[in-house]
Formats: sequence, structure tokens, C-alpha cells
Amino acid sequence: MISTADYRLVAQPDAPGVPAGISLGGPIRRKRLLREAALPEDAAQLLEVLRSALDLEGGG
Repeated sequence: MISTADYRLVAQPDAPGVPAGISLGGPIRRKRLLREAALPEDAAQLLEVLRSALDLEGGG
């Protein structure tokens, strides 16, 4: 299986917005997370309640 990290879309020469296929030889730019998203206080509390209800806080 080809991973999305290993290819990029190639556009048609006469129609730049239309993909023509994939290229396996190009470098791939990856986005990385710079910081965690800040949740509002009420959303953080709801997430904590959900995690405790699903037992996701414990050791497995």
C-alpha cells in the first residue's frame, strides 16, 4: 500500500487545478503540531467527564 507520505498529486499541464496522477519521487511537506489546542473551560470539563465515563483515565 502506498502511504500519503510517499506521493504527491501531479496536475495536468493544460489544467493546473486538475490532478493527472501521482508522483512517487517528490519530497512531501508535512505539517506538524506546534502546540496543543486550548479548550474552553466547559469543553475541558466535558472531556474529563467523558474520559472518566469511558474509563480512559486509568491504566488500561
